[in-house]
Amino acid sequence: MDTFKHRWHQLPISRQLLVLVNAILFGFVVLFLVVDYRVRMDRHLNEKQIALTEEAKTMYESLLVAEPHGGEAIQNLVDNVCARMNTDDSPGHHIAADWRGLPYQAVSHGHASDEMFLAMRSAADSTLSRSNATGALVVGSFTGPAGTVYISEKRSAVVGATRRSLLIQMFGVLLLGGITAFVVSAVLRQLIAKPIQGFVSALRSVAAGDLSVIARTRSCRELSYLADQINSMTEALDHAQRDHRVHMEKARQIQQNLRPTVNGLVGIDVAELFEPADDVGGDYYDVIPLSDGQYLLCVADVSGHGVPAAMAATLLKAFVSEAAKKSSSPAHILTDVNERYCEYVMMGHFATMTLLVVDPKKGQLTYANAGHEFPFLQIGRETPVRLNVGDLILGVEEDTQYNEETIQLGDAARLVIVSDGVTEAFDPSEEQYGTERIEQLMNTAKRSNARELVEAFESSIETFRKGRKAFDDTTLLVAQIPVVEVDRPLD
Repeated sequence: MDTFKHRWHQLPISRQLLVLVNAILFGFVVLFLVVDYRVRMDRHLNEKQIALTEEAKTMYESLLVAEPHGGEAIQNLVDNVCARMNTDDSPGHHIAADWRGLPYQAVSHGHASDEMFLAMRSAADSTLSRSNATGALVVGSFTGPAGTVYISEKRSAVVGATRRSLLIQMFGVLLLGGITAFVVSAVLRQLIAKPIQGFVSALRSVAAGDLSVIARTRSCRELSYLADQINSMTEALDHAQRDHRVHMEKARQIQQNLRPTVNGLVGIDVAELFEPADDVGGDYYDVIPLSDGQYLLCVADVSGHGVPAAMAATLLKAFVSEAAKKSSSPAHILTDVNERYCEYVMMGHFATMTLLVVDPKKGQLTYANAGHEFPFLQIGRETPVRLNVGDLILGVEEDTQYNEETIQLGDAARLVIVSDGVTEAFDPSEEQYGTERIEQLMNTAKRSNARELVEAFESSIETFRKGRKAFDDTTLLVAQIPVVEVDRPLD
């Protein structure tokens, strides 16, 4: 029962209406046919009984005329009248009489018997007109001073003839009912089902993002009102979406304006790739000039996407810029940024960040990491290595102290810093881009400058995705550090 109810409720309202209306029509037709059959059958049997009674009355008058000629004349009259009856028109026709106390029966059709006489007399006295000896009978009788005349026919024959007539009428009624059901179904489909299907199609289009659809109907006032409400809702959504696009475009422009200028830096060649998954992104990168020709390279990734992540990334930029004014130590900057991030950002909006201070004059690199993807470092023509230093992500514990390491480059070097939107990019077969492809591309493009290497990465990632949409922000920062010439003392 529950399964039936579930399936019934899963049907569209148009089909439910058609099923219910046709079921009701079918029920009324069946009820009408049953009642009509019973009424017509009873009426036909009554009419037959009345006709037989009139025939019995006529026979009674004829017997009065034949009575003076004796009992043999009465018997002959009964036989002759019964014999002239057409067996096809009056099957089972039989005449009997209780005349002056003497029984008479027609013998022409071979139905005469004491049992038949008693059955006819019993049927005449009973409203059921039934007999165990000969089956059901329809009997008409007339009683006068001289006696009683009985005339009968088989009830089955009378019913059979009537049933054939009624079956023809029933077929006509069923045909008319079927035509009516078809017409009603067509009207319901045109007035209700078709408009509702149009509304469903319009709502599905709206849900898919198509706000240009217009719901129309000329069915009735109620459905016209529903169509107007759908159109009003669609128009309101369209206005809201346009406003949202305008606001998001402004937010995107603001975020673009916050991006650092990487051209024309002295002593270092920097290029970047920044592709938010949404209009605005939660990735943040920066290149901040420090004192003594040093540069602070920063890449961060805030959890989540969209406006909340972009706002948190903007706060990070402000925190990093402020902390870099007080210290050039990546560890100190991370510690300060984490403290303020925990203070101002809602719990649960974690962020990862890697900071690298490059000193082109001394050929030194100092770095610290707060749970971010380890940067890639390639010195000269050597194989790229990962700067595997990492501490707790930002926004977890306010009093976290971060560590840093310093290395001497000794030769031309380049850094590749990425967000997880690069390493965790997927192709249609769910394979990740990974870190090996980054190292391979760095090895094969050793002679490329920073911009050329970024373009190579962009092409590689796009080819790898094979048209699949990025689900996370893609950020990549490349820094090329030239050979450091150390002044040697004169001999």
